[in-house]
Amino acid sequence: MSRILRRLKSEFELAYVYCRAKLFGLDEVVRYLRNPAPNVSVRLLRKLGATIGEETTIKGPLYLDNVLEDIGSRTDFGNLQIGENVYIGLGVTMDLANVIMIADNAVLSGNVSILTHADCNRSPGVSAIYPRVCKPVRIATGSWIGFGATLLAGVEIGETTVVAAHSLVNQSCDACSLYAGIPAQKKMSLPLSESLSDTPKSGHVDHAGA
Repeated sequence: MSRILRRLKSEFELAYVYCRAKLFGLDEVVRYLRNPAPNVSVRLLRKLGATIGEETTIKGPLYLDNVLEDIGSRTDFGNLQIGENVYIGLGVTMDLANVIMIADNAVLSGNVSILTHADCNRSPGVSAIYPRVCKPVRIATGSWIGFGATLLAGVEIGETTVVAAHSLVNQSCDACSLYAGIPAQKKMSLPLSESLSDTPKSGHVDHAGA
């Protein structure tokens, strides 16, 4: 009985938030995702334009920025493209001013930030030196982004690459490699093996800190 009640609650919550989004705009979803029911997040984002594959888990709070406000924003969540069997940990931030592509079997640990743009337009002097940047971010199959890492606009993370916890990635990363530091530097090449590309199923990674 309790299982049936939980399912009914999830279905009601999904329908309720979806209807509010249609009536009042996508900000309703952005606010909801800061304290969501985990089994609702993926289905809700799919219904509103995101591409998310099967067996993908969004564990808890997800912070989405620039869904509507930036000149690169869309009228839905179409800039979010996630493959199958992806794990997204607690408190991940995604800047949807441009496309974020996360391929199959990737793991994003808690508090990871993915930024697709940088724009200091309120300061004419600084913006003349550092003009606006807005580029997609791509994370390839089987990669692992460690706790608290930040990926800046335009970077691509190669297949089965590991980014260590709290690293700042400002350049693209080779495949099958370990990167760490601020800014992130290549520390070593990783051996090709199935163990690296076999990402744990949802719920098995809680605090990855490579």
